[in-house]
Amino acid sequence: MSAPSILPSSAEWSMLSLAERDPFSIYDELRKRGKIVWDPGMNCWLVLSYELCKAIESDEGTYRILPVDAPPVTFEIKGDIADAPVFVSSLVEDEHARMRRFYLKFLGAALMPQYRVEHVVPVIDHMIGLFAGRGSADLASQLAHELPNRVMGSLFGLPWKDEALMADISRWHKDIIASLGMKYADEELNRKGQLASAELNKLYKPLVVERKERRGSDFISQIWSRAQEEYGEVGVDHILGIVRELEIGAADTTSNAIANAIYLFLSDPSLHEAVMRDQEGVLNAFVEESLRLLGSVQWRFRKANRHVSLAGVEIKNDDTICLLHAAANRDPEHFACPHTVDLKRKPPTDHLAFNVGPRICLGMHLARLLIRETLKALITRLPNLRLDPGKEPPRFRAFSHRSYGPLHVVF
Repeated sequence: MSAPSILPSSAEWSMLSLAERDPFSIYDELRKRGKIVWDPGMNCWLVLSYELCKAIESDEGTYRILPVDAPPVTFEIKGDIADAPVFVSSLVEDEHARMRRFYLKFLGAALMPQYRVEHVVPVIDHMIGLFAGRGSADLASQLAHELPNRVMGSLFGLPWKDEALMADISRWHKDIIASLGMKYADEELNRKGQLASAELNKLYKPLVVERKERRGSDFISQIWSRAQEEYGEVGVDHILGIVRELEIGAADTTSNAIANAIYLFLSDPSLHEAVMRDQEGVLNAFVEESLRLLGSVQWRFRKANRHVSLAGVEIKNDDTICLLHAAANRDPEHFACPHTVDLKRKPPTDHLAFNVGPRICLGMHLARLLIRETLKALITRLPNLRLDPGKEPPRFRAFSHRSYGPLHVVF
């Protein structure tokens, strides 16, 4: 089947034109063209259907992850080792399942109460304390985009109060995510991603070497101990690869999710009031709806392993498929009133913000914890918190990984 045009006015319309623009009305227009449409600029099929996204991501026999075919630059940017990959996102079948089990030893739900007390709450309290006495702040730049890197820094035993170091880490992560969002197809983005990856390796490798012999309670020490228990003899580069995947996994995606939840909390007075009244059940439901409506990762990619027919579209072997989760999470065939918050939606976690199937996000428990505790702290520490009407209003910024900002507030 030939690739259909997306908009009547331009057969060459591409999702690339949505950078820095609110995409949701366009996703609805695309849906009128079908559940799967061709994007000539992205050179891939866009899947807008919730059910199709879920089916594709649950079937790795038919639809493979892109790292399987990835060029060496991909592994270099991500910090993995091309000849002996350890990234769970690069592995398949039994090795993937085995590494997932290993990662869950550090990211499982049972560990979250401990992380909350030792790492999450102290970082949130410190960050809010930096501006709590001023009466105003930008909660995007001064809070949301700082928290995940600092929490991971605390978990890894880094000096997370070091402003310059945390700013560097944040910048390096953004360069890597930008390259990832374009399937490593943009040479300039790849160059920046390679430089960023090299800097992160320089930061973490000395710590990995040191903690091979001098173990503590930090993540790197635990990774050494558990990896040797699970796999026997492992080298510095293997541990470094695991560290790199764990630390970047909680970077921009979680920062964006926190910012989006704050925006939604502040932009609707009725939601604001409901969450303030019930910081358990209602807050948890609110977090899930914010993830569904404003998931920070707009899409994920797969490739077809063979010729398949989906929703009347013929997809050829090796065609790239873009699973447009941001659209699928508002699919009216799956969600009633898909564009509105429903705090009684059942089940509340029935969304694609954390992926689905065998690749469901390993860091989802930590991400949810960060969002919940951030909102709780804002309610407790910043009375009469509201968006500042005299400042630049928030916009849904960026492209593949999005968040609302700036979030100028007064309190």
